[in-house]
Amino acid sequence: MTILGYPILLVLTILKHDFIVSIFSPATHESIKKHPKYKDASLWGRVWAAPVGQLYLQGGLEYQLQEGYCMPTTLRNVLKSIKSVDANDIPEAKRGPSVPEKYAAKIDAIGHTVSTVVFGSDGYIAFVEALKLANDPNYRVALNFLRSPVFGINRPSFAPHNLLMALAGGHFSNIVGYLEDEDLVAVFDVNHTYGPYLVESRRLFDAVNAHDFQSGKTRGLVVSQLH
Repeated sequence: MTILGYPILLVLTILKHDFIVSIFSPATHESIKKHPKYKDASLWGRVWAAPVGQLYLQGGLEYQLQEGYCMPTTLRNVLKSIKSVDANDIPEAKRGPSVPEKYAAKIDAIGHTVSTVVFGSDGYIAFVEALKLANDPNYRVALNFLRSPVFGINRPSFAPHNLLMALAGGHFSNIVGYLEDEDLVAVFDVNHTYGPYLVESRRLFDAVNAHDFQSGKTRGLVVSQLH
């Protein structure tokens, strides 16, 4: 990876310069792990006690089995939180689509939801309005984001592998609540290394507003309305 990393980075810099600039600046911020409320137990108590939090707990949240399984694991967590979904209709976790539109199509095909993608490019106001729906039992919100604007660039930051992950390491997870009075988003990260954490909405927006090199679009929230 080290040998290949520099040529790949050079190509990305030439062909995707604007994308890299939009991503790299937020990624240089300090990790949210330094935030005093990052794993605050009392605030998480509020999240889990809320109606949507209870539905997720009753359904049984799970972590991805291995890297690359974040999308199907996020989807499984959503479906398990919907009481009307038969267990036999919940697909096994395996590698799946890595962009919000394909996630939306896959979950809607099961027949219990109608989903809309709110892209980062739709703006911060639209993003926050979508976050608020995460508190409504009639909705579920899935998150597709770039991890580096939230947690920074892994050290050493100059290593090609770490730079590539910072620029292109997209991820899916569940939003299990939004503490509007604290302006903190409750994320259940399906990567067990991170687990549940709280992040300020503006910081998470930067991670969603990051471009996906493959699709050419920003990342987004998938808002699924139950029916």
